Amino acid sequence: MDLRWVPATGLAVVLLGGCAEGGLGAGSVVDAPREGGDERERGRVVRIVDGDTLYLRGDGELLGAGGADGTAVRLLQIDTPETVAPGSPVECWGPEASDALADLVPPASSVSVEADEELLDPYDRTLLYVYDAGGDMVNLAMVRAGHAEAVLFEPNDRHIERMRAAEAEARDARRGLWSAC
Repeated sequence: MDLRWVPATGLAVVLLGGCAEGGLGAGSVVDAPREGGDERERGRVVRIVDGDTLYLRGDGELLGAGGADGTAVRLLQIDTPETVAPGSPVECWGPEASDALADLVPPASSVSVEADEELLDPYDRTLLYVYDAGGDMVNLAMVRAGHAEAVLFEPNDRHIERMRAAEAEARDARRGLWSAC
């Protein structure tokens, strides 16, 4: 088997040889899916960890490699106050942000996901944009409602301008954490 990493994309890309017909063949590249309804991978919510982390289960390339709990997913371009960081206190608005994520995509609900350039964070969580069953981006909804800040995780910048605009709107309207913390 020929194994090569393509660091320029920030995403480990594996070139496989000798796969069965209809699968990946020599020279095939596994890229992150791009925005668009048919290109998003589908999955189900297993559980919510906090306001910006959840576990999803699916059978595609992004969500199919998870363990018994599914795949740990970190929502791209948002950051919510901590509730489960070891050795850290629960931060202002953390429980509310966790509850908001659970309201948007409760366990067992259907979602679709979209990757950007870099697929994993330093904690081996999969970095994704998550969309609810109606097609609304959960990451953006969290920022718009004031449950999260917009944060750029370079090189993943596909939706950062929308996130920053939503944060500015939430701050100006003093929604969520912007009025409580």
